[in-house]
Amino acid sequence: MFSGGLDSSAMLVKLLAETDDELRVHHIRMANREARAGAEQAAVERIVAWCRERYRPFRYSESGLDFAALEAIPIDYLCIAFVACQVAIDTPRCNRIAVAALARDTDIENRSARQRRVFDTLYDCYRARKLGEPEVQWIYPVYHSTKQQLAAALPAELVALTWSCRRPVRRVGQDGEHWQPCGACKACLARQGI
Repeated sequence: MFSGGLDSSAMLVKLLAETDDELRVHHIRMANREARAGAEQAAVERIVAWCRERYRPFRYSESGLDFAALEAIPIDYLCIAFVACQVAIDTPRCNRIAVAALARDTDIENRSARQRRVFDTLYDCYRARKLGEPEVQWIYPVYHSTKQQLAAALPAELVALTWSCRRPVRRVGQDGEHWQPCGACKACLARQGI
């Protein structure tokens, strides 16, 4: 699963460079009142193009969830579990899902366990219909890294393409739309010092 952020970009590069696995990279355009979908989409497109020029081939797909009319912001990791299930079913021989969670993320152990439970419940429905693989494993290729380690392991050019802000400021100029990080959200604070 790919968001266009530093963590998922580092995970993608790691999988492309260190494995010969057939990869399906999937991005979820998640519209909500934070309005970050456009900034993430732009980053994803730049990063996918950058990786395709420099690494081996991979399959790319995307889907969308639109929660813009809701006041509450949906829980990302549960949305990811739902979409990951659909992608796993849609991908022949898919037996692993890679997620760019970091050990230092807040409450990651509990979030990861809940995410896998949601996925397993959904995927059980498909297995009952004899669709999909008998078992799908969740892997965390960059789990033990820090953001600083991830940034240091990537080319600076790629780090500059990533997007992390949860509440971007949209600017429209003569050359089109641009997004500026808010500098205050949790994701912006986590990137400080990189």
